[in-house]
Amino acid sequence: MSFDTVIAVDWSARSSLSPRRPVADAIFICCKHRAEPPEHPLYFRGRASALAYLYDLLERALSRAARVLIGFDFGFGYPRGFAKALTGSDSALAVWNWLAERIEDRPDNSNNRFQVAAEINNKFPGIGPFWGAPAGQTYAGLPHRGSLRVGHGLPDLRLTEQASGSAQSAWKLFTTGAVGSQTLLGVSHLAGLRHWLGKRGSVWPFEAQAKQAAASVTLTEIYPSLLSIPSAESFTVAFPDEPYHVLDARQVWAVCNFMSSVTDRPQNAASALSEMVADVPKSVLKEEGWIFGLSAQGAIGC
Repeated sequence: MSFDTVIAVDWSARSSLSPRRPVADAIFICCKHRAEPPEHPLYFRGRASALAYLYDLLERALSRAARVLIGFDFGFGYPRGFAKALTGSDSALAVWNWLAERIEDRPDNSNNRFQVAAEINNKFPGIGPFWGAPAGQTYAGLPHRGSLRVGHGLPDLRLTEQASGSAQSAWKLFTTGAVGSQTLLGVSHLAGLRHWLGKRGSVWPFEAQAKQAAASVTLTEIYPSLLSIPSAESFTVAFPDEPYHVLDARQVWAVCNFMSSVTDRPQNAASALSEMVADVPKSVLKEEGWIFGLSAQGAIGC
């Protein structure tokens, strides 16, 4: 059985609400239902409103026994060694729970992610692993530059990030291209979503194939930069009132198409997901996770 609905979420770690007019580095959500083209992406100014929409969307899907695959564009795990050192468990899901207990993310997007990152750094030897904060904001134990880190004992990238060839490190919290803040805020919210779903949900690839096959909702990590994204001109002429002038909107549209094409096959979707990471060590999948759609060929041994 394949998925009835596919959802792609472009996340944001903004500390204030995004402008009313759609802009980059905000939140966009796109849905695609079976045998239909993707819907136009929706723009959200804050994480609270985006999450409220997602919970409602999933509630309605579950009420009609639909199966849903939902992808979020932030890392679901951290490099090897981090989970065990922080939580005592080598499971990425233990990190989710640890962060959910400490991250404060308010309706106006203000949050304490830098304070939590500094708290984590102070649990490790040396300086790091996290780095980066706005100019003028100082947090004990959190350096402003990555070059100031030393002796924390952790690699910068997960195996899946190395295999991607372009993904940045989750330790980087601020400045151009930073994804670390998205991950801190993102997985803390996903911990809540996972508990709300209970047996109805699974997280790929952390959980067993049997649970994925039985779940109504599967959460997965996406990385839109793996795909060829259509130009703005190809959309804005036909749909001038939609937010396709923003790259993020076109990315979630493309990811919806891609996720649907991968999982809507004769074999069941759980098997398709399992085959995607067949060559990746189970220890890596449990602790670091994997990017949906990324080939593992050549990644082992990185």
